[in-house]
Amino acid sequence: MPRVLSEQEVEAFRSQLCKVALRLFAEQGYAGVTLRALAAEMGCSPMTPYRYFADKEEIFEAVRRDAFERFSARVSAAGRPHRDPVVRLRAMGREYVRFAREEPHAYRIMFQLEPPASASDPQEEHAFKEGWSTLEGTLREAVANGQLAGDPLTLAHLAWVGLHGCVTLHVANRLRLGRGLDELVDPVSDNFVQGATARPPAEDSP
Repeated sequence: MPRVLSEQEVEAFRSQLCKVALRLFAEQGYAGVTLRALAAEMGCSPMTPYRYFADKEEIFEAVRRDAFERFSARVSAAGRPHRDPVVRLRAMGREYVRFAREEPHAYRIMFQLEPPASASDPQEEHAFKEGWSTLEGTLREAVANGQLAGDPLTLAHLAWVGLHGCVTLHVANRLRLGRGLDELVDPVSDNFVQGATARPPAEDSP
């Protein structure tokens, strides 16, 4: 009969299992990972993961939820010290890229892997929307005070698409034509801001 584990031991094993699962899911995709392979990586019996999670889907959801929570917290924290929303936007963009560079496995699981069709995790959805609302709210503020012009929701998507495109090309090792990710982060933000900067209406030509 297995001994009863303390709450701290349970959380420590769950955390370690999720770290290993993060790498395996990122490298092999959801379908390519089995609990037997995960157990082998952990050096435990094939049945041990079932003491901590119901199945592979629950592990995947826990890994994605943790990634989104850490990602949203970091991006929001990077923008918080700045009162000017445009300055805040640039700071958030740099942190977005920094997270992707430092945690490529988490980034891939968040934005490049399709979750199983039956997956439904309200906590994960909340973490994602919390990060999104920070971005959209920053752009709403910039539009409201006249710094930028346009629909804030559309602007939020455009800002995200620009950075995500750079990160995706970097992860795929496709940025090899003279400019790397670090050299493109600020220009992408600068071009976005310049394109969305509010301008006075042009006078009619005589």
